[in-house]
Amino acid sequence: MLQARDLSIDERAGQLLWIGFDGTTYGPALERLTRQVHPGGLILFARNLEDAAQVRALTDALFRATRIPPFLALDQEGGRVNRLKGILGPTAPALSLASRAGAESAVRRHSQATAQALKSLGFNVNLAPVLDLSGPDPSNGIGDRAFGEDPRRVAELAAVFARTHLRAGTIPVGKHFPGLGAARGDTHTTLPLIRRARPLLWSRDLLPYRRLRRLLPIVMVGHAYYPSLQGTRPHPATLSRAVVDGLLRRKIGYRGLVLTDDLEMGAIDQGLDGWDQARAALLAGSDGLMFCRTEERILQAHDGLVRALESGEVGAPRLALSLRRILSLKERHLVRRRRTPYSAGSVVRSRLLLESLGGLAGPGPDPTAR
Repeated sequence: MLQARDLSIDERAGQLLWIGFDGTTYGPALERLTRQVHPGGLILFARNLEDAAQVRALTDALFRATRIPPFLALDQEGGRVNRLKGILGPTAPALSLASRAGAESAVRRHSQATAQALKSLGFNVNLAPVLDLSGPDPSNGIGDRAFGEDPRRVAELAAVFARTHLRAGTIPVGKHFPGLGAARGDTHTTLPLIRRARPLLWSRDLLPYRRLRRLLPIVMVGHAYYPSLQGTRPHPATLSRAVVDGLLRRKIGYRGLVLTDDLEMGAIDQGLDGWDQARAALLAGSDGLMFCRTEERILQAHDGLVRALESGEVGAPRLALSLRRILSLKERHLVRRRRTPYSAGSVVRSRLLLESLGGLAGPGPDPTAR
């Protein structure tokens, strides 16, 4: 049984961090970083992925790199956000699956094939499904990544996706709380302002989270600004206690793990260093803190977490609660389950099934590429 008391202070600090890195192998620089930080999770991007055998060798090395098994994650939504395009080929976006007859079956088959491929390649977390509602403004980067504009339908299809992933042994992540569908502008580059009244947010954007609050092991918080929820001072929802602790935890009643979106994105990079960002997100109520690229910020965040654990700056009960959530989820999904052996045949079968579902992504590049 994973217990925080059995971890060193460096390991406890590291469990709250999800980190990205450059390169396609577990080389000396990455080994040094993982030994220093003990990351709770690692997120891979297209820059880290070449072919199936290389990916599995890398995820195996990452899984063995720390004493506590890490979350190994990527964004494999389908459509434009398809990290494994070179391995699985083009895949259908959520809106294409939702728009056809037999949508539930199509989503289930897509989710099953995706989860099986991820397991065979060594991943245990998929940063999907998208719970945002599609909207009229293409600038927010959502578009066909969403299952549609009807919140009940989005909740139904996202539940199919999430349940299928869980049955296959892959952890799904619902995103981007409290909803980016009405945003003008992309959080990767700017802080979008969403002028929706609280009752409308509750009945539309938040409905999928309310419906799936007991199903999703992890919810990711996005970086938009909602005056009706946060007041008059513009700041990302990720850093808002009213949004994370007040709305998601207390009002909706979500008890799972809360993960930030990348704290290096344009919406949140306001001259803060890694620890300033991590501290603000922790105080808002998040458990997992994501830094997708810059080693300096990762080290700043880790050093700050170590100091906070030693001094009580953030509060021992607050950090202990996050550690319990993280270690409990790892115990259920990583420790008690045997790691799936690599199978080239399984990856090929997943690719063939995904090809059979057809459906091309809409125009435009991957808005999440780093």
